[in-house]
Amino acid sequence: MPLVARTRKSDKNSDNALAAALAGGIARVRAFVSGWPASRWLALAAGVLVPALMYVGFGRMENYVHGLPRYDRALLLKWEDLPAWLRVPDNRHVLDSLARQVNLRSTDRLLDASLAARLGSALADPRVGWVRTVERVRVEPSGEVSIKCRFRTPVAWVRHRHYGYLVDDEGVRLPGCYDIADCRGGSLLMIEGVAAAPPEVGEPWDGADLASALKLSAMLSDRPFRHQISSILVDNYRGRRDMSRPHIELVTEQGDSRIWWGRPPGEEFGTEISAQQKVTLMEAMYRQMGRIDAHRKYVDVMTWPDRVAMPAVMQAPAQSRLLRG
Repeated sequence: MPLVARTRKSDKNSDNALAAALAGGIARVRAFVSGWPASRWLALAAGVLVPALMYVGFGRMENYVHGLPRYDRALLLKWEDLPAWLRVPDNRHVLDSLARQVNLRSTDRLLDASLAARLGSALADPRVGWVRTVERVRVEPSGEVSIKCRFRTPVAWVRHRHYGYLVDDEGVRLPGCYDIADCRGGSLLMIEGVAAAPPEVGEPWDGADLASALKLSAMLSDRPFRHQISSILVDNYRGRRDMSRPHIELVTEQGDSRIWWGRPPGEEFGTEISAQQKVTLMEAMYRQMGRIDAHRKYVDVMTWPDRVAMPAVMQAPAQSRLLRG
């Protein structure tokens, strides 16, 4: 019992000491402040009140400016330096899909400091597919949102089963999946026989067979006979099905005529003439006979730099075959 009593008395003494220390501190502060001149009090008030008033004032001013008619209106999207293929009316759907991806809202306003960054990030997403890089997003005082990008240009179709997919020159898959019948007859070559399945939009399509076909497509793109070629066949790429057959074949627009191209460009290894020599032979055929297939079932351009091999019998023109039923 005496031990408990002594403990409670000690606690009471500690509380009294703490209270005395606090009282002394408050007294010293009062003594210090009471000696301040009026100018110091004004400076203290200004240091506290002025920033608070400025914060409230600028907030109200910002709301007022944002509410002015010249700023409180919907913004317009403007694309800068579009490539030629995107200026074609038939490709307008690509820009429409990009506009949906940008998602410029009716509530977006000219003075939104984060607007350009938000729109640029939306376009830079690889899943957009059509955009290689975003070079600039700028909100103009006129109310236009000006966007400049480097776009991925479709250079070929790739067939997989009954569907066609667009790819660019790097083999990156572009948006869309099309019925194969809708992919025929246009300005782009069809690449058939690619082993790998299509990747997700914006990702490269794996496979040396596709890369070689794209390289060959680029070689043929500006040749005068290019319109007579409809497809590049790579199903026997590097002889994976039959080493005795050409590794790559070109299909003409007649459908049942082939150009036996052979090995991929740059892989002739002395067993075939070079890719450039093959192109020269095809140009000679086109100038002399008007057709690179000479109306034959096949034309072999793999072996000799100064001549081709082909069947002696010419095929009947497609129209004659149709008339005969």
